[in-house]
Amino acid sequence: MFEIPLAELVLETLNRDDKTPLQRQLYQIIHDLINNGKLPPDRKLPSSRFLSKEVGISRITVSLVYERLITEGYLYSREGSGTYVSKVVTPLVASGSAPAMKSWVYSERGARLLLSESSPPQPKGEFVPGIPDVSEFPFHIWRKILGKYYSKKYLHLSGYAESGGYVELRKAIAAYLAISRSLPCDPDQVIVTFGTPQSLDLCTRLLSDPGQQAYIEDPPYWATESVFEAGGLKVNCIPLDEEGMALEDEMIAANGKFIYVTPSHQYPTGVTMSMERREKILSLARKHQLWVIEDDYDCEFRHDDLPLPSLQSLDQGNHVIYFGTFSKSMFSGLRLSYMVVPPGLAPAMRRAISNLYLPGMLQLQAALAEFINEGHFYRHIKKMRAIYFERGDLFRERLKAVFGNKVTISPGNSGLHLMARFNSLLSFEQFSLCAHRHGMIVRQANFRKPREHGLCLVLGYGGVPTREIAAAVDRLHQVFIEGERGLFFSGT
Repeated sequence: MFEIPLAELVLETLNRDDKTPLQRQLYQIIHDLINNGKLPPDRKLPSSRFLSKEVGISRITVSLVYERLITEGYLYSREGSGTYVSKVVTPLVASGSAPAMKSWVYSERGARLLLSESSPPQPKGEFVPGIPDVSEFPFHIWRKILGKYYSKKYLHLSGYAESGGYVELRKAIAAYLAISRSLPCDPDQVIVTFGTPQSLDLCTRLLSDPGQQAYIEDPPYWATESVFEAGGLKVNCIPLDEEGMALEDEMIAANGKFIYVTPSHQYPTGVTMSMERREKILSLARKHQLWVIEDDYDCEFRHDDLPLPSLQSLDQGNHVIYFGTFSKSMFSGLRLSYMVVPPGLAPAMRRAISNLYLPGMLQLQAALAEFINEGHFYRHIKKMRAIYFERGDLFRERLKAVFGNKVTISPGNSGLHLMARFNSLLSFEQFSLCAHRHGMIVRQANFRKPREHGLCLVLGYGGVPTREIAAAVDRLHQVFIEGERGLFFSGT
């Protein structure tokens, strides 16, 4: 396997008189060379040091471009060997004597899905957002209950799930929501799914057609935009203010279909939607006949004495579909979530989930039902709420102590993460490259319509042990120091 003469290909296209930054030019050149087949799969690229020298671009610029292309799936690296072209997004070219016809392996929306932001590759590490502390979970109890339902006594649970999930779990969820969220619902309204993305995908497939429009928060939760676009919807990112999504009547098109919101604790800004804004969203949904998807993904970890009512409990027009998940309250790999749908929609939703996904895992659902009914779930939530509250306070205090006026922290004191805007000249690509060297996995708050300057990060503290928070923030500060020093010496 030989190295590609990438330097010559780059120099043919690079324009130093262009106002476009060299980093962006280099990225686009390599990106296009892969897409047009000039850089074939599994071929080795020159090292960043060599390409930097041959092309006359700083090494950090080349490294950042390689890092971004690896993140997006265009390249992959082998430890101790180098960087190679990926197979993911390469075109197929007809062979033989027939005229060459280029046809893409993936559809246009499929390619967007593959290149969009994805979940962190590991469920642990400093500052990974949305990851709970699994070390505190009572696995000894969970293992005992789960083992019980995998015995021969419960062979009838080895088939497919019907009616939207195991009936005892749907009853347990309905009872829990009535107490914890003041959300009265019938178990028939509860649909058990395998993760919030599946809940969203099911709604998209059943309730919309390609070309219709969805309205989501800006910045959005990473999976929402991907799932909607994969379903062929046009996604509109609506800015937030201090009251939540600032959706206005004139923004809604005739073919609008969904409003997706996280009113209890917006991801990632932490904004809580006001009562007036909740009523406005419901009014717009009634007027334009829109479905409202209310994602209450970490409602268990709010610390308000009197939390605002859910949109579904306020809804009088049967427009709201409520999303919940056990991935944050228990552990991420559980992949059990649920929807509470309007009564009239429940039969169609149960049939749709069966036709599309043929779900099973009834033993797992039965174990979770018992875990809830025996009080283990509530005791775990109560314990973790206190732990996360303490960690959030410590994390905020340490960030302010170390970074001072160079950081602005999101409001609220709930959930497993916070959003922090740093007064720094570093780009996210530059920062993440430095963070990776320290074993940190960070996520950027991707505003579609940026209104402020600075590096905006989503920092998870749920999985960082309380005793390690101060040292973790100190390492974060060291990453900034190293990144800005490298920026200064590189001249980029």
